[in-house]
Amino acid sequence: MHGLADTNVRPAHTPLLSEALLAAGRPHEVLLLPGTGHQPIGTDLTGDLLHHQARFLREHLGARPAGVSRAAPSV
Repeated sequence: MHGLADTNVRPAHTPLLSEALLAAGRPHEVLLLPGTGHQPIGTDLTGDLLHHQARFLREHLGARPAGVSRAAPSV
């Protein structure tokens, strides 16, 4: 995710990172946030962004919500 009003990291770097991740075969999503700066956490977007990140982690890294254990391996 990249805030297009970010004054710390130029938005032009986002496609370069995406290209490198694609070349490495790494799952990723590009989420551009118009009118948002470097730290969107603490804004009206916070809840939606955290849910988006958690969904991505569950889908691509097999992460589970707290309190949910993996099934025991069968022996």
